[in-house]
Amino acid sequence: MSLGVDVPRFIPAIAVLAALLASPARADDTLASLDAGGLVLTKTDKIALVSEDLYLSIKAVKISYRFRNLTNADYEALVAFPMPDITGDGPGGITDIPDPTSDNFLKFTTKVDGKPVESQVEQRAFMKGTDGKPDVEITDRLKALKIPMLPTIEATEKAINALGEADRKALADADIVYQDSYNADDKGERQVYYPLWTLRSKFWRKQVFPAGKDVIVQQDYVPSHGGVSSLVFGSPDLDARQRKSYEKDFCTDAAFTKAAAALYKRASADEGKTFVSYEQYLAYIITSGGNWAGPIGDFRLVVDKGDPKTLVSFCGDGVKKIGPTTFEMVVKNYVPKADIKVLLLVSEERK
Repeated sequence: MSLGVDVPRFIPAIAVLAALLASPARADDTLASLDAGGLVLTKTDKIALVSEDLYLSIKAVKISYRFRNLTNADYEALVAFPMPDITGDGPGGITDIPDPTSDNFLKFTTKVDGKPVESQVEQRAFMKGTDGKPDVEITDRLKALKIPMLPTIEATEKAINALGEADRKALADADIVYQDSYNADDKGERQVYYPLWTLRSKFWRKQVFPAGKDVIVQQDYVPSHGGVSSLVFGSPDLDARQRKSYEKDFCTDAAFTKAAAALYKRASADEGKTFVSYEQYLAYIITSGGNWAGPIGDFRLVVDKGDPKTLVSFCGDGVKKIGPTTFEMVVKNYVPKADIKVLLLVSEERK
């Protein structure tokens, strides 16, 4: 469903989520995303998902679930919100993290029947295995050194610098951190340590579903989005393999391709003098749920492109434009076959 030019189109297949837009080459600065989804229940045939209302935009993801206990007895289940893995990629890595200093780095909140609820966090840190070997857990090692497990400079640099020289060297020798230095004008040479481990975390809680009743669960968070600092799609240099990747991931059709090419041509002629154009990518993992009884009874997706000038394309069935920047898809008895990925071609006036 390519919606940059508001052309309705039915596309039955959505690409299976892998690395977001893994195939197209990017010559300019890129921003990696942390793809997230919604709630995951322990597998049960006692709870049905009567409806799911999903709102996706670059600034916010909002989900409202209506769960129903199908039995005549109260049922307690574990409900988890799996956070996306975060890997410290060294000095060259740039990842969009809404709050890089917090365990709740996507700033998610949950309400049950309109009342806020708290969840417990589980965090584990791993080093990637080499030569086919399994990953190595280093959770206890980091805890013993009082190093935050969130592998970002903001969360870890102060803690690592507070260690003794021997401990810092041991971490570097084990490739747990990458040591570098730079010249600070006022303080001379400064050491910096880039975490190289992967954090796997989730927030979880126990939820009671009363017998024969509905429970409304609302989940909001700030998404991590990917991007590239200029336009790739629309370029005349885009080869067939790259074009196929966009078609597969975002269902870019002929009308959207034509609009993207016109935007690319206009942006190239302008040379950034009056406006800037760039790509953003948004993903929502929906296929990892589905532990409830049956399909999603009523599924509603709203994608908000944010600005009327933005071109947007994503895969969907029967998508309709419902506002200047919003598009809606409504499906009965929905069984997700793949995750949701959105391509945005943004144009902003230069300030």
